[in-house]
Amino acid sequence: MTTGFKPVDHRYDDALSRVSWDAFERLVAEHYRSLGYEVVHVGTGGGTHRTDGGIDLKLLRGQETVVVQCKHWNCWKVPHNDVHQLIGVMHTAGATGAIVITSGEFTRAAIEAAAKFRHIRLIDGKTVRAMLGPVEEPAMPHTTLDDLPSWIREARRPARSRASRGPLVAAAGAIITMTAVLAMLYSYYIGEIHRARVSLLQATVSRTAQAARPILAPAMPPVLTSSKPMSSFNGRPAIVHDTPMNKADIAAWEKKNAESMRILEKTTPSLP
Repeated sequence: MTTGFKPVDHRYDDALSRVSWDAFERLVAEHYRSLGYEVVHVGTGGGTHRTDGGIDLKLLRGQETVVVQCKHWNCWKVPHNDVHQLIGVMHTAGATGAIVITSGEFTRAAIEAAAKFRHIRLIDGKTVRAMLGPVEEPAMPHTTLDDLPSWIREARRPARSRASRGPLVAAAGAIITMTAVLAMLYSYYIGEIHRARVSLLQATVSRTAQAARPILAPAMPPVLTSSKPMSSFNGRPAIVHDTPMNKADIAAWEKKNAESMRILEKTTPSLP
C-alpha cells in the first residue's frame, strides 16, 4: 500500500540514487563543512543515535543554527507532513533556519507549506546534484527507504510520539508472544510423540523376546535309583530289593509267578 505517498515525476538513475541513505547524509554533511559550517551529525546515519528526533544534521556558523532533515527518496515525493514536522523541530531546538533535502522530489503541498515560512528551505534532487557535484559509484547499490514496501517504511520512520509507536509495539509484542506459545506447544507435542514411540518400541521388543524364547521340554520325572543290587529273573531285570531275599522267598515268589502265568494263559484267548 502506498497511501499518502505520490510517485515522483522523474526517477533518477545515477550514482547518487544508488548510495545508501547514511552515505547520502554524509555527502550532505561534507558539503556544508566545505562552506564553513560546523556540522553536528545528530541523525542515525552518524552511527551513535538510535533515532534522529526529526533532525539529521545541525549546522553551526556564528549566530546561525540550521537544522537539516535528509530524505534519500527516489521513488516517492516527500509530503508536506515532513515540512511541518521540521518547522516544529526548528522552534523546539531554537534554530534560526531549517532545510529539507531530498534526492527526489517534493509534493506541491510540501512546497506550498514551505513557502509560508521564510526560515525553511527545500532542496530537491536536481538542486542537490548541482550542490554535491559528481558522486562516486558505490561498490554495491543500496535499496533506499522508499524502494521498500510501505509497512517497512513506516516501521523505519522515527516514532514522533508514544501513540504512533503503540500499534507497532503491540503488533511486535503479539508476534513474540505467539511465537513463544507455538514453541512451547511444539516442544510439548514433540516430547509426547517421543515418549509414545519409546513405549511402543519397548513393548515390541518385549513381545519379540517372548516369541523368541525357546520352548523347554517338560521336566522328566526323577529317576529313582537304588544302591541295592537288582535281581534278575530269566535274564530280565527284576524289582529292586530294599531288603535282602533268601532262597525260600525267591522260591515262593517264583511259584506265585508261575501260577499267575498259567492263569493268564487260560484267560487270554490265543491268537490265530
